[in-house]
Amino acid sequence: MEPEVVGKRVKKLLEKNRIEIEEFAQKMGIGVEVLQKKLKGEEEFYLDEMIKIKVIFQLDTKSCDELFF
Repeated sequence: MEPEVVGKRVKKLLEKNRIEIEEFAQKMGIGVEVLQKKLKGEEEFYLDEMIKIKVIFQLDTKSCDELFF
């Protein structure tokens, strides 16, 4: 999936769950600037980051697949 599409989907997930970017970056263990680049599609999410997102939002496999693929 294109990084821009994935970034937009993750951003919508943040908005839906009312999680601020700073809080999410801290939970992910990455800097705010790096997260912002990922949300804009300038950088891709790595596999370990995808797994963290799955855990943070308690996504099932189908929802995770729809988010990233």
